Amino acid sequence: MADALGVAPSTVSNALHDKDIVAPRTKARVLAMAREMNYQASAAARALVTRQSSSVGVILPDFANPVFNEIISGLNAVLVRAGYATLVASTSNDGRTCKAAIHAFVKRDVDAIVVISQSLDVDETAQLAGCGLPVILVHRTPADWQTAHAPSSSFDYVGMDNAAGVRALVEHLAALGHRRIGFITGPLQSSAACERTDGFRHAVAALGLDEDPRLVTEGSYDFISGMRGARELLSLPQRPTAVIAANDLMAFGTMDVAQQMGLAVPQNLSIVGVDDVFFSAFPMISLTTARQPAIEIGGSVGERLLERFSNDALCPIAVTLPVEVIVRHSTAPVPVIVNPGRPLSVESLEAYLASRWKPSTIIVA
Repeated sequence: MADALGVAPSTVSNALHDKDIVAPRTKARVLAMAREMNYQASAAARALVTRQSSSVGVILPDFANPVFNEIISGLNAVLVRAGYATLVASTSNDGRTCKAAIHAFVKRDVDAIVVISQSLDVDETAQLAGCGLPVILVHRTPADWQTAHAPSSSFDYVGMDNAAGVRALVEHLAALGHRRIGFITGPLQSSAACERTDGFRHAVAALGLDEDPRLVTEGSYDFISGMRGARELLSLPQRPTAVIAANDLMAFGTMDVAQQMGLAVPQNLSIVGVDDVFFSAFPMISLTTARQPAIEIGGSVGERLLERFSNDALCPIAVTLPVEVIVRHSTAPVPVIVNPGRPLSVESLEAYLASRWKPSTIIVA
């Protein structure tokens, strides 16, 4: 194009980038020829000059949890309108994979990195802080977050009100007469899981409900750990009349175990979850849950990124969005007579898992 117009290549580049140093008449000639050639600037070439690729790297633990897709949908709805694309990497909760993803995104000159539900260790936090890009955390925060001069002190955060959501679920069950409520936590290295657990404990204490420590068991946000946690709770000599799972996937696992033990939901056992993934509304499931504003969270992340791109000197912020309890058919008043259900041993459950699920899907406790 430069040879055809009799101008320098730098003049063509400046004209295509609408710089004032190019004479209007020359700029008009360049743009006219660009239209005739159906010319589109190469994003890779532009990145070499501007160090911008019009892309955002997103790191998440896995692709199985539907809530992550909703967050990315909300993020894309904002970014696409502004001309940005998202690149997504799954870490499988592996630290080395997370570090490799960060390195790959930086090498591709992404304009920012979004980290969803990842428990960052010291090395990962330092790597993100040292990459020179805007970083937004979603749901989970590292231990040093918002500590003065710590590596993560420049990160933004967007998430849901975890503690308030679980408190509202406890209040819903207490209003139905339940006083012995079981809770399956998320992985306790997760800041969000700790917030949900704190919300449960505080609500139980405030309402004068049964504080038996055996009513709390740790899960890992997957279906299988929900089944194992439910078996443990429902096998107690005095089982709970209701179970709160810290996410919907574990609540689905609790429903499966209840069925194996001959307990009808909600007549014998009330079950609730957190997130409100789209499966939860299916009539055959109809799960009462605390709805995570996932699309709104993604949109909030996108808006903050655009602010960062306009002004990278902004002070970091934390955005916490409210949740809503969605009451469906998995909860009911406490039964007059508590049906203990059929016994289900650890061995029986593991045999069931081995026969029904591929070995790769079973997470060893």
